[in-house]
Amino acid sequence: MIRFKVFENGGPARSINLDGAHVLGADRVPVRADLKFSAGELVCDPRTRGAAALAIMWQVRGVGRVLLETPRLLERNEPYNLHVELARGQLMRISQKREDWGLYDLPEGRPLYDEIDKARDLLVAAMTAADDLAAAKLGEVALAAGMVIGEKVGVFSADVSFDRRRSADGMPKQALGCRVEPIQCTDAALERAADAFDFVSLPFVWSSLQPREGKYETAALEKALQVLHARKLPIWGCSVLSFEPSEVPPWLPKAARDYERLRDAVVKHQRTLFKSFEGHVQGWEVVTGIHAHNQFKLTFEQIMELTRMSSVLARQCCPKCQAIIGVVLPWGEYYANDPQSIPPSLYAEMALQSGVNFDAFGVQLQFGGQHTAQYVRDMMQVSSVLDRFGAFGKPVRITCAGVPSSGLTPVSGYWHDEWSEEIQSDWAREFYKIALAKPFVESVTWQTLRDGAAPSPWGGVLKSDGTPKASFQQIQMLRKELSPA
Repeated sequence: MIRFKVFENGGPARSINLDGAHVLGADRVPVRADLKFSAGELVCDPRTRGAAALAIMWQVRGVGRVLLETPRLLERNEPYNLHVELARGQLMRISQKREDWGLYDLPEGRPLYDEIDKARDLLVAAMTAADDLAAAKLGEVALAAGMVIGEKVGVFSADVSFDRRRSADGMPKQALGCRVEPIQCTDAALERAADAFDFVSLPFVWSSLQPREGKYETAALEKALQVLHARKLPIWGCSVLSFEPSEVPPWLPKAARDYERLRDAVVKHQRTLFKSFEGHVQGWEVVTGIHAHNQFKLTFEQIMELTRMSSVLARQCCPKCQAIIGVVLPWGEYYANDPQSIPPSLYAEMALQSGVNFDAFGVQLQFGGQHTAQYVRDMMQVSSVLDRFGAFGKPVRITCAGVPSSGLTPVSGYWHDEWSEEIQSDWAREFYKIALAKPFVESVTWQTLRDGAAPSPWGGVLKSDGTPKASFQQIQMLRKELSPA
């Protein structure tokens, strides 16, 4: 087991919030572990042996409440100092990404390099402090400095790469999209959408389309398509096959009592959907997150078979459309509690190795919502996880991204300050620059157009009355920046 000393208000901490906390093993894959806190000490007991890292939600002054990771640590008799290890983990990540991004000798980066050196000096002071309490205090200072400079490094790298990609005319022609629920597809809303976005992502949710077995209800969707076509907005289809609980038809668990029946139901539904709406969409996210949401207790082989089969059906029924494989929760924290799921990186790797015929990975990056799994990460972590998927050699489409603009502070944390329209706009500016600076990223889709739509009631770029927020204006400016001169 690995133990950590935790301090608060000049003494051992009396309590600690373990929401979102989990342990990471080799290759940053979450592993099952028992986490217990008592008398100022956090004990992590992984079910597997070997070096492991702790990921935990942590309050950092000037940065927010975000999910951070220690380095991978070996078991030892003496407890580690959690504050120092979180700072050490952050400085190690900065060094790794500086090397990955080639940020050691750019003259314009000299002020950033000096700040990194200062943060490193603070970490050394913490590691050599006279006692644990002094080390914890210095560790917190080093962590805050490391987090601030980490985001600056991520944004600096993005600015350099963004300018290069734009100068080389490498920006995609339809880079900016927005998810729009069918009920939101009104003339007024879509007129606004056309001012900031190049395309619309329309959910084809199974539970909404077929609430009763054998009975399709497509009136709302057909009306939405009619309005979208009138506005000449390109359409991408998403949520075709998802086992997220709210998207599974209520009759399906009873009808699909074994895998063969489930597979037959999936084939029948997808074939009906693809044939019915062929010609309406440019591409389909044929599966979304079935590696993470596994309420049917499918085996690894069955999950991969459904992935392959979904792509094949899309190719057969809509040969001119792109097929996208959707990845949710890309850090894979869910795997620590559900061994019948698949870590996202492994799922992506197996999709390639098993010969699934698809065009791009679709990655979802939502933070700070009421969903407990939307743990906030800093921008350097966001950039790093995109690099991880870009390394597979397939294009990446960010199919659902965003943060809220208000609402009660959820357990999933916040970025820089409590959520507000200004914070949402600031986050959007940095996120879009980082994402579109990646040469493998083909598009970014905002999570929802207007407030009030589940599952992101405050996540829109328009208020519930249709009034634009600062984030909407931010995306408008970016779109002008991306447009040819």
